[in-house]
Amino acid sequence: MQVGLYLLLVLHIAEGCKLKDRKFEEITAHIGGSALLPCYCTDPQATPGRFTWKKPRTNIDILEEMSSERIQYRDRVQLVNGHSPGNLSLLISLLTEEDGGYYRCDLESRYTDIKLTVKGCTLTNLKTTLPITAHTGGSVLLPCSCAELRAKPKTFSWNKYINPNWDMITFESGQYRDRVQLVNGHSPGNLSLLISHLTEEDGGVYRCDALPSGYTLIRLTVKAKPMTTTSHSTNQATPQSTGKSDGTSTVISTTCPSQQDVSSPSTKELIIYATVGGLLLLMVLIGVIYWRYRAKRQGQMEDSERKPEWRRDQETQEISREQWTTQPTPQAE
Repeated sequence: MQVGLYLLLVLHIAEGCKLKDRKFEEITAHIGGSALLPCYCTDPQATPGRFTWKKPRTNIDILEEMSSERIQYRDRVQLVNGHSPGNLSLLISLLTEEDGGYYRCDLESRYTDIKLTVKGCTLTNLKTTLPITAHTGGSVLLPCSCAELRAKPKTFSWNKYINPNWDMITFESGQYRDRVQLVNGHSPGNLSLLISHLTEEDGGVYRCDALPSGYTLIRLTVKAKPMTTTSHSTNQATPQSTGKSDGTSTVISTTCPSQQDVSSPSTKELIIYATVGGLLLLMVLIGVIYWRYRAKRQGQMEDSERKPEWRRDQETQEISREQWTTQPTPQAE
């Protein structure tokens, strides 16, 4: 750990390390995050000789050793070799845009070059105005985020336009105390602001400033909470007042038909249902009458077939007798 805090990053150990064949490597990280610059011996347990980490001086093609005396690296860089003396990797934390560039792991004329790209925050709705509507008593989320949620702007703030100035929103201010909070969670690039217990005075124009990326404007309109009414009957009571001679008044409740319930069927639908029902009922009645007539007819035929022969003879004799009695009686001359 002491060796890492020196940040000359010079290690005097016995010879024996040969760097892996890794002449150039590119790494991308984000502002506010960390980056591991890899550098290894072919044998993890090998002990390297003198090695250093170097970085070109700004705008000059001269490599200079990274020193703990330099403010820009103080408490931000360390070796991560752990229990492997052949691991010469360098960890840089709390990255800034200035940390981007070329690095070299130099081991006695052998080296590995690394290009580090540090990306900043680019707002998703850069220099645009987003209209948002909310209601009093509720909550609203004012969106503002980097295109890459792992990125974090160098500085950012929320401001509200109070003619003619932009006033910074602070969590300690009386107007917003216990009503505002950031909702970034585990995403440093999410800069959204949540405002609770809204009032009409919260309406206006807000600005999310994320330097050096730019800003996003939000126009918030806060309306009165709409009244919600529920009807439990088909009639509504309309209060009326009648005056008395003593100056007092009495409220009399009268009822009047309410508007048609939106969930009830329409007149056209009722007519269709009634017509279909009538047709079905008529078909059922016709079917019952037909089956009863058919059953009766079939029963008569069966009875006729089952009559015995003597019954038929008797009926024949009765018919003959009737014919005899109906003949005229001969008169004596």
